[in-house]
Amino acid sequence: MTDLRKLVHLSALLVPILTEVTSKTVVLTVVCIIAIVYTLEELLRLKGRRLPIITSFTLRMSRPEETVRFIIRPIYLAVGIILALVLFPTRIAYASICIVAVGDPVAAYVGGKVGRRPVRQEKTLEGLAAGLIASFLLASLIVYPVVALVGSAGAMLMELLDIPDDNLTMPIAAGALMMIVTLVVQ
Repeated sequence: MTDLRKLVHLSALLVPILTEVTSKTVVLTVVCIIAIVYTLEELLRLKGRRLPIITSFTLRMSRPEETVRFIIRPIYLAVGIILALVLFPTRIAYASICIVAVGDPVAAYVGGKVGRRPVRQEKTLEGLAAGLIASFLLASLIVYPVVALVGSAGAMLMELLDIPDDNLTMPIAAGALMMIVTLVVQ
């Protein structure tokens, strides 16, 4: 994962903050607009036309093998964030968004720097453990620690499986599992 990609993930941390400062409706609208503009940019890029700032940003954050087709991972992240905000209560939505915002890039960074035990493809045990710890610590500031642990563990399992894409499945799995735990614990 490139540094720019990690930054895009980390920027998802702004969603809970901006939602608190404005409203869920405003943030959902902004995320939808960003997703639509990005989609249009990708369609134009594939037809040989460029939008100056957006296209160069997209190409800088992408892997070379991704640039020959529609780069969909940012759309998956946007949809994961939108679904989390729509489907889950506020605190669980925020925690699930924070989990994907931090867990995925921390796992990639640590796995790339110190990962020695491969688990699957480019995933390492060290990266997964670091992603789990980082997402758990952040989510614990928002929900009860046991809820955060279950959500973080489920999200990191989605990171490992990457089916269809962890940017989409991490916040949904985390949110669903945190909902279940919350209902059981109450």
